[in-house]
Amino acid sequence: MSGIRRGKRQPDIGRGKKRQSDTGREKSVSRIPDGESKQQSDIGREKSGRRVLEWEKENGSRICMFKAERLAGNREVAMVRTGYGNGGKRERALEALFYLFTFAAIACFAMVQTYGDPPDEINRFKVVNYICSYGRLPHGADPEVILDGYGASYAFQPILTYMIQGFLLRFLLLFTSDSYVLLLAARMVNAVFGVWMAYYVVQIAKEAWKNPYLQWVFALMTVFLPQNIFIHSYVNTDSMAMLSVAIIFYALLRAQRTGYGRRECVELAVGIILCAMSYYNAYGVIVAAMLVFFLDFVHGSGQKGVRVEWAPLLQKGAFISVIVLVGISWWFIRNGVLYDGDIIAMDARRECAIRTATQEFNPLTRETYQNTGRSVWEMLFGSGYLTLLRDSFIAMFGPMQIPTHGLIYLWYKRFWIVASAVAVLPVQLLWKERMQGEERRKKLVFYFSMALFCIITVALSIYYSYTWEYQPQGRYILPVLIPLMYLVTLGVEKICGLLEWGGKEMDRRRSGGRPVRMAEAQQAKGHGRNGQARYRQGEGGQRGYGQKSGPAGRAGQVCGKLFCLGIIGYVMLAFAYSLFVRFLPYYLQGENMFSMWGKGFGV
Repeated sequence: MSGIRRGKRQPDIGRGKKRQSDTGREKSVSRIPDGESKQQSDIGREKSGRRVLEWEKENGSRICMFKAERLAGNREVAMVRTGYGNGGKRERALEALFYLFTFAAIACFAMVQTYGDPPDEINRFKVVNYICSYGRLPHGADPEVILDGYGASYAFQPILTYMIQGFLLRFLLLFTSDSYVLLLAARMVNAVFGVWMAYYVVQIAKEAWKNPYLQWVFALMTVFLPQNIFIHSYVNTDSMAMLSVAIIFYALLRAQRTGYGRRECVELAVGIILCAMSYYNAYGVIVAAMLVFFLDFVHGSGQKGVRVEWAPLLQKGAFISVIVLVGISWWFIRNGVLYDGDIIAMDARRECAIRTATQEFNPLTRETYQNTGRSVWEMLFGSGYLTLLRDSFIAMFGPMQIPTHGLIYLWYKRFWIVASAVAVLPVQLLWKERMQGEERRKKLVFYFSMALFCIITVALSIYYSYTWEYQPQGRYILPVLIPLMYLVTLGVEKICGLLEWGGKEMDRRRSGGRPVRMAEAQQAKGHGRNGQARYRQGEGGQRGYGQKSGPAGRAGQVCGKLFCLGIIGYVMLAFAYSLFVRFLPYYLQGENMFSMWGKGFGV
């Protein structure tokens, strides 16, 4: 194999005449030697497949995974998971259509909605306009970027997105000054972030589930939540924050299987850089990533207590830290220089707001729930805060004035609650063995860290509304979308498993309580110790022997697939209704962005 380094022992996956190529080894494995029974050959292929899988885990070879799955008889699974063969081509074509459709959906929003109509776009665009005009970054208190009435500016916060947009517009000014083209170009930066996020969402789905139905349930629920598409369609830093969460989530999830190789470390570092340079509300994912990374090198060793792998922890941690510091240190050093040591510029922003805001919005005189003596409980449950937060998390367009249909909110809420409740119940123990040892510990650490990230994000949003300005907007907690949809999809997976398990139980009772047909049981016993183990536990940790299903079991599988297709259908119909019935008519009947055609920004 071309990807094998010299000096490493290659896996012994067959007894051919000599090691010529992967094809030769594969043929030597699949051939039934003379004088050997078919059953023994099956066992040999199974053992060979396991050796290849172990070797692939160490080396990260997709080719080796493909061969292992094919040797085990799962050619279709191999093609789907690795992208080889005709099935892989179809998968790649389907993914390409998915990305194209994602971009088209974002473009529908970006090309139509009025300039400044999305939340605070006018004030955000002031920073972009400044960079475009002068070719440098603004001071947070520069009069040209100050928010009218509110004081202060968005230039105090990380502005990597605005930098990209500002310098892009500065380049485009060499060719046109049309305001429509310039604003659309700025919005397309966020659209690219949205498609990039969609790519990582698909990779997360592939890493988490083998079943393509579950993969697409997760991908479509995440990407085509109406508010997620909307957030990528106008000038903001939220879009980059969403992308950063997707990258970090994928890097951590992949590392659970492969360990922290160079690829995982680089992706994790890139995700942290994008998060740190985008939106403070998403910083909880950085805390979660640090926790998962550290605990991955901490092991319980029974009576000897806790063991820490200090050498790889420090080596890989230093590698990630150097990349992150190169990417973000310049910004925080700049803040320290400009704002008297305030590296995150929060105090400087408050002082600027005190000097420049009107009395209504001045931090010293504005009314908040905190300075009026009202409780957090009263804000959450006595003002409609949670309802508006939930609705604007699902779909609320324009300046928080364009909702979708009420039933969409209702059914999304009910479905999320039911699926999340099933996800945390251990119903999978009905048909699978409990995870043990290191695998179970890693999963628990990952789940706990993602829950911590969600709690931090929601808590920051509540704290801001209680102490600074009442803002029950779902976009402030939208970074938790991926962990939430991951939890919901785990619930969907368990519901599908229950349907299949129920069908198999019906088959078992019909056969007089036997777990499988007698012929299969005798065949399993005929395989000796290995066959008995497979009979007791089954492949993939499933109880019972093999993957055979009776009529009721197959009906349960079909019901699970139909359930997934129903979810996909609901998600896409909800999005289509929100776009074509609520959003587009609102703008096409009145003022929209096309009215800017031929005008200039004056930059």
